[in-house]
Amino acid sequence: MTETNRSGEELRPKSNLPTPTEWMNTDETADHLGLKPKTLVNMRSLGTGPVYHKIGAKVWYRGKDIIAYTNGRRFMGTGLRDGS
Repeated sequence: MTETNRSGEELRPKSNLPTPTEWMNTDETADHLGLKPKTLVNMRSLGTGPVYHKIGAKVWYRGKDIIAYTNGRRFMGTGLRDGS
């Protein structure tokens, strides 16, 4: 069974990366990473997700932090990170 987002689309990472200066909220970032927003909230509380900025009560993610996070998630095999 494939998980879907709120609009019924299949959850999968976007093929295009955000621009480094782009700001995204939790829903936009989760959609971009192919995650549910609740998963991203849980990752944030555990410290396992991308770097975020909290301005007042709002949480924002910068494009450059999303790019860095996705680049850091590359693996060549079980437990073997890709150094590129």
